[in-house]
Amino acid sequence: MRRRSATALLVALAAFAPAGAQAVARPGTAPAIEPLVTTEWLQREIARPDLVILQLGAAEDFAKGHVPGAVALDYNRDVIAPATTGGLRVELPSGDALQAMLRAKGVTATSRVVVVFDQPAAFTRAGRTFFTLEWGGLAGRVAVLDGGYPKWAREQRYVATGAGRRVAPAASLTLAPETARRATKDDVVATIGKAGMRIVDARDTVFYQDLRDNQMPRGGHIASAVSLPFSTVTNADGTLRSRDELAGLVSAAGIGADESLVSYCHIGVQGSWMYLALRVLGRDVRMYDGSFEEWSRDASLPVEGAKARP
Repeated sequence: MRRRSATALLVALAAFAPAGAQAVARPGTAPAIEPLVTTEWLQREIARPDLVILQLGAAEDFAKGHVPGAVALDYNRDVIAPATTGGLRVELPSGDALQAMLRAKGVTATSRVVVVFDQPAAFTRAGRTFFTLEWGGLAGRVAVLDGGYPKWAREQRYVATGAGRRVAPAASLTLAPETARRATKDDVVATIGKAGMRIVDARDTVFYQDLRDNQMPRGGHIASAVSLPFSTVTNADGTLRSRDELAGLVSAAGIGADESLVSYCHIGVQGSWMYLALRVLGRDVRMYDGSFEEWSRDASLPVEGAKARP
C-alpha cells in the first residue's frame, strides 16, 4: 500500500483524470453521479474540483489511512440526530444541522459527493449517509464507493495519512430537503395492502419470522411486508451485488417491477442500505425512518408472524 501526502497524491492522480469538468445535472436531466461508484471511477475522478469525498470513521482510523483528498465524517456527530431519552434511535438530523455540516465539509451547490465507509462491517452506515444526503436534497449528486476504503486499500491504490486536507467552508450550499424520501408511520399504514406499493423488510429473516428476540415491544414484521434481508444484496467484502443479481433477488422476493417501495429495518440503518440497493436499480423507494422500533411500540399497528412472548 503506497502512502503519500494528500497534496502529492492528488497531483499524481490528476494525471489519470481526463481534461474538462463534468457538468452538474439540472432537474430533469441525467444525474451528476450514479448512486454507486467503483474504485476505478474514483481513481479517474479524484482530482476534479467539484468532487467531495467524505470518509466515515473514527479520527484515529482516518489518520492511519484514507482515500486521498477525503474529509473525515463522524457518523454519530455529523450524520444522525442526537439521541434523546425515550426517543427513537438513528433519526435524521434537522435540515439546518445537515446544511451546516455539509458546508463545513466544503460541499457547495455544484458538488458531487462520494461517501466512503472505513471498515468492512460499516457499509450500512454508508447507506444511511446516502439516504440522509438524498433526503437533504442531494439526490443525483451523492454516491457510495462500492467496497469503501477497504477495497481501495486492498487494491493497492494511493492512501493518504494524517488529519486530511484542510477545507474552506462553503457558503453557496442551500439545502431543500426532499421530505417525501422519508416515509412516516402514517405513510406506511397507508401503504399496507395498497395495489402498486410494497413494504420491504431489510432485516435478517430470523427477525422477520420472530425467531430471535429483537429487544423491542413486539416481534414479527409489518403487515404485508416482504422479506429481503440486507445481507443478501451484499457480497462478503461489503460491495453490492451486481445489478442483475439485485434485480433477481428483488423479483424472487415477490416485488413487482413497477411497484413503489418502502424500506425498513430495526432502527433505520440496514433499511437505508436496502434503500441504496433499490436506488441503484432505479426503483421508486422511500425509507421508513422510524422502522420497527417505532412500529413495535404502537400496539394499534398491525404486525404479522409475531410469536407469543413470556
